[in-house]
Amino acid sequence: MNTIFNKCKFVKVLIFLSIITNGYIWAQSFPVSVKDGKGNKVVAAARPERIISLGAASTEILYAVGAENQIAAVSNVSNYPEEAMDFPQIGDFGMAPISVEKLLSYEPDLVILYSGMHDYLIPSLDKYKIPYYVSDATSVESVITEIKAIAILTGHKKTGESLEKRYREVLKTIKKQKRSKVCTVYWEVWNNPYMSAGKQSFINDVIKIAGGKNIFGDVEQGYPVVSEETIIASSPDVILIPGDNFISADSVKARKGWADISAVKNDKVIIFNADIYTRAGPRIFDAILELNDILYN
Repeated sequence: MNTIFNKCKFVKVLIFLSIITNGYIWAQSFPVSVKDGKGNKVVAAARPERIISLGAASTEILYAVGAENQIAAVSNVSNYPEEAMDFPQIGDFGMAPISVEKLLSYEPDLVILYSGMHDYLIPSLDKYKIPYYVSDATSVESVITEIKAIAILTGHKKTGESLEKRYREVLKTIKKQKRSKVCTVYWEVWNNPYMSAGKQSFINDVIKIAGGKNIFGDVEQGYPVVSEETIIASSPDVILIPGDNFISADSVKARKGWADISAVKNDKVIIFNADIYTRAGPRIFDAILELNDILYN
């Protein structure tokens, strides 16, 4: 294993440790204000002690900054760290509307919701004067911005600053790598019909930062339907398949006409943990390190 990746592993350990490091050792005064993912001003008059997190990524962020003891309830998809599943669950993320009455019953002093997914809750939160942060992280850079903002809102500003330093070290280390070629990547969202990640997707940004080239990175849509013929003709160096698609690497290799694809010939069909790679939260930096290793080691 090369020296660069050993450095990356060290930084990865620091990122993991940040999830279990409590940020209370740094005092922070209130009130504070930040801009949320939509550019709206969010004010916390005092440190929030009853936070509702309506997404898995925001729950992971709360743990990363040391605010886990301030959580009152989470969405049903908040499964990491494992302890997050012990919190009361509010709503089925993306599947059914969240009851405003149930939300209010937890007496929240901060709600973290998701743009487009939970917009219907905003009028009620405004009515009851409950502060809320709208998450809208669409790039790796915006993940860093949201982690810093949530750290400030929850009283863990110094932890947020420390995390940013560690994350930027990951990005800096990977950017410094010298490569003889750029590995091409096919990211499979679905296979009936074939769908991949396009230019406007969060995944495309992850691939680029990890040092790869998305074979559909020039397609404007976020998640376009693509042709099997184009995939085969592009002969990507690496094929990435989310584990929750329940497809094996062997079944991908056995597809008609795929035998001559570079990734198939070189055993680079990778089944990955979709939660780590697709959530706009702190573990995305683990994913970037892992993908960089897949591409170049």
